[in-house]
Amino acid sequence: MRYPNLRYGNPAELQFYAMAYTVPALAKQLRRDERTVRDWLNAKQRVPWWVPEIMRLWRNEHANFCRQLELNNLPKIARPPLAVVTPIGELTKPNLKEKKPQTLTDLRLDDFDLEPTSACGTGR
Repeated sequence: MRYPNLRYGNPAELQFYAMAYTVPALAKQLRRDERTVRDWLNAKQRVPWWVPEIMRLWRNEHANFCRQLELNNLPKIARPPLAVVTPIGELTKPNLKEKKPQTLTDLRLDDFDLEPTSACGTGR
């Protein structure tokens, strides 16, 4: 062969394009046996030059088709805004005027006024 470096395809490129397919589906698309495709993906056999090339063309053709149909520019489905579902009486704003300021001693004592509890919950 005149250019031996062009005889085989890039196995990493094949694996990249094959991520979107199952092995049986890819074998059917390429009209090859599943074992052959699996050997290509596992790098047990060399990949023919045309396999990654044709998969690249499939991908470009699909992207061009989506671009022509403007499938990427479709608006998102309008969703209603999320809201809290609760009885009306529960959602009340606290009255900030009635709040008394805490003193520094109250804050310090709250940290140390805890009752001793067991760590493992056995009640000992």
